[in-house]
Amino acid sequence: MEISSPYQILNSPASAAQQSQNRKSLGLDFSNMTPQEMESARRELSLEGKISLHQSVTMALMDGYALEGVNGGKLVSGSTNMYAMIDSLLDYQEKNGVFNVQQNIESLKSLRKVLEENDVNYTSSTTSITA
Repeated sequence: MEISSPYQILNSPASAAQQSQNRKSLGLDFSNMTPQEMESARRELSLEGKISLHQSVTMALMDGYALEGVNGGKLVSGSTNMYAMIDSLLDYQEKNGVFNVQQNIESLKSLRKVLEENDVNYTSSTTSITA
């Protein structure tokens, strides 16, 4: 398989049955997760091909696993709201981003959308109007 960009979502090695599994049935709540749950979700979303390498690394930085060796083995403590973390990163990129700003913003927005689609508590607030 040829990879052209870390922002590209890769084809998943997971089986068709695994890919069709409804992640909401696993009870993930991305607004209230421990670092261990964040890491587990990151790995599963990566294996299912739902997030790119860049998004996977971003999630690893948010949960602290990527910094485990540098951070004295300490992870983010307590429960964390992944949406709030993504919103903070988006705000930072929009105001202070220097390198690949537009790609980073698009990647973060896409990551948030994937989390929403796989969150047991997320409901779309779109309204349908019929005439």
